[in-house]
Order: sequence, then C-alpha cells, then structure tokens
Amino acid sequence: MKVVVVGSGLAGVTVAEGLAADPLCTVTLVTSENQGYYAKPRPSQGLSLSDEAAAGILIKPFAAFANSIQRVTGVRVAQIHRAARYLQLSTDQQLPYDTLVLATGSSARIPPELEAQQGALLTLNALDDLLALRRVLRGGTRNTTTTRWAVVGGGLIGCELASDLHKAGAKVCLFHRASHLMECQLQEFQSEALAQHFDAVGVEVRLNETLNQPPAGFDATVVCTGFLPRTELARAAGLDTDKGIVVDGFLRTNDPHIVAVGDVAQVGGRLFPFVAPVRSQALWLVQHLLGQSAEAWKPPAFTPTIKVHGFKVPLANSGSKSPA
Repeated sequence: MKVVVVGSGLAGVTVAEGLAADPLCTVTLVTSENQGYYAKPRPSQGLSLSDEAAAGILIKPFAAFANSIQRVTGVRVAQIHRAARYLQLSTDQQLPYDTLVLATGSSARIPPELEAQQGALLTLNALDDLLALRRVLRGGTRNTTTTRWAVVGGGLIGCELASDLHKAGAKVCLFHRASHLMECQLQEFQSEALAQHFDAVGVEVRLNETLNQPPAGFDATVVCTGFLPRTELARAAGLDTDKGIVVDGFLRTNDPHIVAVGDVAQVGGRLFPFVAPVRSQALWLVQHLLGQSAEAWKPPAFTPTIKVHGFKVPLANSGSKSPA
C-alpha cells in the first residue's frame, strides 16, 4: 500500500510512523515545515524557557526520522488529482498514492475586524512563530529589558501565552471579548479564579473588549483568537468541507481513497483540536488502515490541560474570593 501523509503535526507523524512499521506500506510524509516534528501545544510555554530548553521543543528533526519514511519537506501541495490519484507539489513533483491521509492541521484565526491590520500582528501557531516572538521579547522595540505585550484572546492559548510572557519578564495585558476567561473550557467560578490569579501576579485582564485595531502603547500584539482548520486543499479537490474536512466515523472523506485526521477532521459535525483525541484518531487510523480494527473511531474522554504558571484550576466553588 502506497500512503502519502500531508502534514507533520501530531496526527501526521503518528500515522506515518505507525504505517511505516509495516513492511507492506510505503509511506511518504509531505510538509511545508523545514525543521522537524514538535508538539503543537508547547510553543505557548516557550517564551520563558532558556535557549537550551526552548531547543528541546523540537522533538525530532526530519533527518532523524526512520528511513522507512520518505520525507518531502519545505513544500506545499498545489493540487490533489483525485482521478489519477497523485499529488502535484509546489515543486512540480508528482506523488502517486493508494491512500492519501490529510493531516493538514489548523492556521491561526484573525478576527475579521483586525484583518486589515494583520501585518502589525503576531500569532502563535508554529515553531517559527515562537522563534519570532522570542526575538521580539529579547530585543524590545523600546530598547528596554521589559517589553509591554498585548495578548488578544482569553482562551486556552491566550491565557497560557500571557502567563508565560509574564514569567519571562514582560508586562502583559490580556484582552478578551467575552465576560469570562476560557469560557469554553472553564466554569464561571473557575474563570473568576483565573482572573484573580492574573490580577494577583500583575497580568492585566480586560474583559468584554472587542478590538477594531491593535491596542496602542504596546511593543507587540499577539492574536490568540482560535484556529481555522486548513480545508483549502480538500475543498479545491471537491472533497466535502464544513468547519473542517467532513469525514465519517472511519475518518473517510467522500473519496474512498482519502482520509482526514487530527485538527482538520470534522467527525459527526464536531472538531477535536486537542492532544488526546488527535492522538487517539491517529493511532486508530493506523490500525484501521492495516486491517486491525473494524470498529469506527470513538472520541475518548478527555479534559484539556491548562498550563498557567502558579495556577491550579479549582474543582469546586468554595465561594472564596481569594486566588486559587
């Protein structure tokens, strides 16, 4: 079986390595990344690290991958030719496949009201983004040892980034359009405890704030307002897309030779952009493609991990107003 995997995040690498262990599979991994495999959630905790520790975010350089995985790195897929079953790459190379695995992940979402100022904004969606943020943090446009940062978005990544910037020595103001931080992950009393924690350590929080332009008075503005599954390639090929690439319980698209896995896969109308379900999908897909699992994939029970320095999510509402 000739398998081409597009994407080198957790889903793509897990599938590629799992299938490459079978001698009957020929696996090619295609990615626009150049450095190697890293865990997508870790960059939000990478600003306060030493240079040596930050280098450890890169889990495995592409050169260290098993020889059983052919790597095509630093290139984009220009087109999927479904009838002839091959990929056209941006380098004009053609890659034939029996099974195509789309693990294209997500890109950073910029709110429509800020799109016109996109050039003045930073995002955190990849290792290269983290390296860019570390350069800004070190230099500081005001040539001072402490920089002022605006973080737009009080969801999981925004709160983690604000916390890590503060630990790295920056002055941080967190802007959030909702009335509570991390309202999708936390109950109201837990959100209030997080806001109290930020206030206690000196991270300013501004709730109910919808920005139409980057806030004034900051050295840098980072937008952390969610992610958009990368569906463009699939849509151009005529695959069904909605919020993500639409798949059934077996992760199959409307083309029997193409599956989707990870952040980009929309299963039963839902996206699962968290580590536990992404890993579960990828491991299940390996077994399924190798004929070792006939059951449909089932989402595992999981709770997103929140990595805010010095904060522990309270499990019960004690009624106390003191920080957790």
